[in-house]
Amino acid sequence: MNPQCARCGKVVYPTEKVNCLDKYWHKGCFHCEVCKMALNMNNYKGYEKKPYCNAHYPKQSFTTVADTPENLRLKQQSELQSQVISRRPILL
Repeated sequence: MNPQCARCGKVVYPTEKVNCLDKYWHKGCFHCEVCKMALNMNNYKGYEKKPYCNAHYPKQSFTTVADTPENLRLKQQSELQSQVISRRPILL
């Protein structure tokens, strides 16, 4: 049995099949999610199992660490430890 296209849901025959992103696509259905530019195996970028062109590939950004109660406690303890003064005399 022939697989179904990931975009249109119709049967994909071997002569028109693109196997990419763990799915099967018609050549005409394999296009950018945003601009609909036709893609091939050389110019696509996959993100969350969806094809994108280089211009519309979602940019990944880093997240900051939240100030959770545990992180605030560790920060406060670290500051306190850095202010500790040794009271032991230095022997020469």
